[in-house]
Amino acid sequence: MGFETSVVLTIFFVSALVMATMSYTTISSSNDLLSSSADEHYSLINRKLHTDVQVVGSSAIIHNSTYQLSLEIINTGSETLRSDKLGVLVDGVYKPYSITSNTTSIWNPQTTIFLTIYDLSGFGDHRLKVVTENGICDYYSYSI
Repeated sequence: MGFETSVVLTIFFVSALVMATMSYTTISSSNDLLSSSADEHYSLINRKLHTDVQVVGSSAIIHNSTYQLSLEIINTGSETLRSDKLGVLVDGVYKPYSITSNTTSIWNPQTTIFLTIYDLSGFGDHRLKVVTENGICDYYSYSI
């Protein structure tokens, strides 16, 4: 009976070692993923804190029942942005735009870009929202 007990204890001990090794590997890789995602999260928060845009002015050109709106927007933050990654909403509806100021999509801090939005309709007061690639936005009101 002593030999059988030793074999059973050895099997339990080896099984415990294998399970501990597998658990450590799983926990270690999970911890690495968690640490990496936390670094990414803090990097995104840091980018948001350094991002700011401001719609400085607008002008409209009326064509029959529609109009085109030109916007002047300045990057007032310290983060370099992409001007082709902006979202423009007029009265809550996404509108495509064209960039008329520069040929590159890099939008450096303290520089201005000019956007043109075509085929807008509706006269009266309107609300415009410009959203950057990382979610920072500015609101602007205008009348036609």
